[in-house]
Amino acid sequence: MVLFDRYKDGKQYALTFSYDDGCRQDRRLVELFNKYGFKATFNLFTNNLNHEDPGSIQGSELAELYKGHEIACHAYHHPHLERMTISAQYEEIIKDKEYLESCVGYIIRGMAFPFGTWNDDTLTAMKTAGIEYSRTVNSTGKLTIPESYATWAPTCHHSESEGPIRQFIYNIEKAPWRAGGLLYIWGHSYEFDQKDAVVNWEEMDRRLAMLAEHKDNIWSCTNVEVMDYLNAVKQLKTSANGKIYYNPTLIDIWVTVDGQPVCIKSGSSLTL
Repeated sequence: MVLFDRYKDGKQYALTFSYDDGCRQDRRLVELFNKYGFKATFNLFTNNLNHEDPGSIQGSELAELYKGHEIACHAYHHPHLERMTISAQYEEIIKDKEYLESCVGYIIRGMAFPFGTWNDDTLTAMKTAGIEYSRTVNSTGKLTIPESYATWAPTCHHSESEGPIRQFIYNIEKAPWRAGGLLYIWGHSYEFDQKDAVVNWEEMDRRLAMLAEHKDNIWSCTNVEVMDYLNAVKQLKTSANGKIYYNPTLIDIWVTVDGQPVCIKSGSSLTL
């Protein structure tokens, strides 16, 4: 029996993070993620960059600062997009995308909705601008794959992550039949400095350390990597008798065959 419940390298669980705005605390957060070997997506809005005040992140440092992670859009001025005309929404997204791409040298494919709000015109403007996914702030509390990449709902904000993290770890340790889970945590790095923060820097470090203890069975990935992998899985071709599987994509896909992880390499077939 073939189960489509594996991620890259045969890992049974996936972990991704998403942080907004591009504030100066991102420098410390990137160091923290790098300390544990975790990847994240950082959603930046251009108008928050290149200020003269001390600590402001500069466009010239984006490629190096976020190396190994993903940069995504957050609209040029961080407006309520749904209050704007469709053409104005498009301009907000495409201007942000264009500037960020000029800084990092790769195609920006994702974003997070400013204030977590949008309308149907926003989705059209995104698609026209070449944006393939966008994160909401509507946490599900679940460890499931997204129902829609255009309005991608995360598991939780980092302030509410204790329970989902413990459930995630429990599944890894005690419930291997629940393989395929995705933990998606979002937030803003400046929140760790707030006086009344539920999760400060020390607590975030502790939670990442808990997750790092189980890295052997966790695929740490950016948002776009999750989307690309899951989309590749959907493109697998199957013979009429269910004995042959062909992977036409550029991504190696892992599945479970009779309880064991098996890789169907890019452009290759698996015959049972």
